[in-house]
Amino acid sequence: MSSLVFKYRGLLWGVFALAILFLPVSGSPLRFAVSVPLLAAGQALRFWAAGVIPKYRTLVVDAPVLVTHGPYAAIRNPLYAGNAIMGFGWSLMAGWPWVLAFAAAFSVVYSMIIIPWEERFLLQKFGESYAAYKKATPSLIPSITTAAASVRKFRGGFDAGKSWAMERHSLRMNTTLTALVLARLLWAFWTG
Repeated sequence: MSSLVFKYRGLLWGVFALAILFLPVSGSPLRFAVSVPLLAAGQALRFWAAGVIPKYRTLVVDAPVLVTHGPYAAIRNPLYAGNAIMGFGWSLMAGWPWVLAFAAAFSVVYSMIIIPWEERFLLQKFGESYAAYKKATPSLIPSITTAAASVRKFRGGFDAGKSWAMERHSLRMNTTLTALVLARLLWAFWTG
């Protein structure tokens, strides 16, 4: 089951967008104003993470090297953390019940299925190196002490061209989802 969920992990956003199009939403200018910077921050984190790792858009778990610099110095899963930040932004735009629904879906799909499955693979492939990294580095939310201790590892190894090549699909999808959520909120406002 984990390999199937991993293979189609990107569809979570599509399902989320479709749900927003057909289920009740409630907009708020304040929530919108808070959501936009969250969406930008989540996408920026994804761009940074994509620029320091080898190709990641695969249908199976793979890792030619263990990356522990850049955003990976502060958290083990910055791409998924970026997804979480953006998902929180979209759900916040759509209303508080959506925040709870997104948090539940993210927790099940990523925290309980995908991340543990990837970590078993990484532990098997990189052994003690990964075990030490996992012990020292939080999964999704950096601690102040971890982030402060890893500042010197944040620099180096970033390739903007590679990041753009890998993340332009995500940027298109994220822009589309944002437009869909915004359109749905405007429709609810005008027809409500």
